[in-house]
Amino acid sequence: MTQIFQVYAPGKGEAEADRLIQLGNQEEDNGVLDVALAHYQMAVTVCPVFPKAYLNLGNGLKSLGRHAEAIAAYRTALELDSAYAGAHFNLGCLLHKLREHEAAATELHEVMRIRPDMADAAVVLADVFESLGRLREAEEMLLHAMNTDPRLVGAVQNLGVLLTKQARFDEAETMFQRALSMDPDSAEASVGLGSLYLKLGRASEAEPLFRRALAMRAASVQAGGNLLFSLNLRDDLDSPAVFREHLLFGQALERELGQSQAAVSYVNTRAADRAIRLGYVSGDLVQHAVGLFLRPVLESHDKNQFDVYCYSNNDTNDDLTADLRSKVSTWRDVASLDDRSLIERVRSDEIDILVDLSGHTARSRIAVFAAKPAPIAVTWLGYLNTTGLRSIDYRICDRYTDPVGVTEQFHTEQLIRMPHSQWCYVPVYQVPVSNQPHLNEPDKIVFGSFNQFAKISDSCLSLWSAVLARVPTAHLRFLDVPVGTARENFIVRLKRAGIDPSRVTLFGRLAILDYFSAISDVDIALDSYPYNGATTTLDTLWMGVPLVALVGERAISRGSYSILSTLDMPDLIARTDVEFVARNVALTENPARRDALRHSLRHRMQTSPLMDARSFTAALEGHYREMWRVWCRAS
Repeated sequence: MTQIFQVYAPGKGEAEADRLIQLGNQEEDNGVLDVALAHYQMAVTVCPVFPKAYLNLGNGLKSLGRHAEAIAAYRTALELDSAYAGAHFNLGCLLHKLREHEAAATELHEVMRIRPDMADAAVVLADVFESLGRLREAEEMLLHAMNTDPRLVGAVQNLGVLLTKQARFDEAETMFQRALSMDPDSAEASVGLGSLYLKLGRASEAEPLFRRALAMRAASVQAGGNLLFSLNLRDDLDSPAVFREHLLFGQALERELGQSQAAVSYVNTRAADRAIRLGYVSGDLVQHAVGLFLRPVLESHDKNQFDVYCYSNNDTNDDLTADLRSKVSTWRDVASLDDRSLIERVRSDEIDILVDLSGHTARSRIAVFAAKPAPIAVTWLGYLNTTGLRSIDYRICDRYTDPVGVTEQFHTEQLIRMPHSQWCYVPVYQVPVSNQPHLNEPDKIVFGSFNQFAKISDSCLSLWSAVLARVPTAHLRFLDVPVGTARENFIVRLKRAGIDPSRVTLFGRLAILDYFSAISDVDIALDSYPYNGATTTLDTLWMGVPLVALVGERAISRGSYSILSTLDMPDLIARTDVEFVARNVALTENPARRDALRHSLRHRMQTSPLMDARSFTAALEGHYREMWRVWCRAS
């Protein structure tokens, strides 16, 4: 940006510049951004020493996505007036959005020095601190904002989110309830409290909170995604009911954020056998199950046939992120991009097949798929259900989770079934199998629950209670049970299900190596229901510990069945509750069988399709190629 160095008398031109700024603000409010920017540029020309003109110029440039120019405008405003709190604030917010968190913190600290009563700045600075992992300082800043402006609902609900991330669930619930008492129409507080209830296994209580948020905005991705995810945890809903909700939300999302497929044109060359430009979109390309499952696929992709892009929607980067990044030709960090910008990015990259790896889970960019930015859209891996979007063409699954002719009616996508399981497992951590679990009590039978706490439904506890009733000397260990009220309520649920709490040991969330060691220290694992394990099931079998899969109606209730079927282990698969109990009891009565499994399961996995990354990826690529050929043949 060219600066005009010219001396003006105090106030000269400011009135005219102010008039132009007001006109620009009106145009911006009406969504006419180019005209608004023109007014701001004229204001700068009329009075080039007026800091307010540069502030608004920066705002206009930011609205158009011209971030480097916006930063320059804000800095010019600060050169003219270093104590201009508004310019420091807007610059800090933009730098934070661009993930330049240290620079953002510097600007926002300056705001707090100049205007310690500016509560909004304290809230944003808290968010910056959270992004930097400085959680104590983030909490202090939110408390400062709440003390400065007790009416600021955003500070209260943000503190609820921060406390949730630290597993301080009782305090978090208090904050969300307080935010809702201050503003019953706060969609953010409703979603925050609902999300907390999901973590605590209270899915039925979460549902009305998400619906309240959706009533305020029908296509809210966060509220809708949380609602749909919560339905997967419920044991009182059937497939038609769950599908209806997905379809309704998908329609709302496409109405608000999408466009008709007929209206979309693509520049992609229709050559059926050329190299395919493949894009993976996920918020979980970190130490997360999705990142771990994707890792061997990225490593095995045929680089001559597939030019692979990854769009990472996460502010966090870790060792796995670096590893994944090294395996693809192009990596794009897109957490700072709004939906419109990401859609334009995908289109300019000329992606042929865009793959959603999140569905309706955290950090999803599902709204981007509603706009159909690539000729072919696929969903896979992160969400074991339909997205409900007609704009997504295919969902990758397998014949065990989604039997042919059975689950098509509950999907908006065409189902593409992998030849074996839909998961490819390559362990990252080298943890040896224990030869003997619970050495201090070698004659005891110990069951273990290692799935997320939210997956343990009341029907699941009743089923496990029936197993324990048949093995009266057995003990049960639970991992990932939150402390506080949630744990107290869980003990009540155990008693209600007929499980004596004296036979149970509860643990919180463990570090990853401790998690694997805890698995190895039990005799038999109990799978959650109706939402089965996938990563957890694979981890459990990898550690030589058997589990019995109860085959359910929905895909989420057939994950462990898929894995055990791929391992050809029908003796660990149950079709009824009675059979589930009997097969678990049979394992307790056969120590030789358990010992054989402990020493053979790892090898069995290593020689199975579950760990054959090359064959798995080749089959996946075959499906991608056929999708592409179908599109190329279409008129």
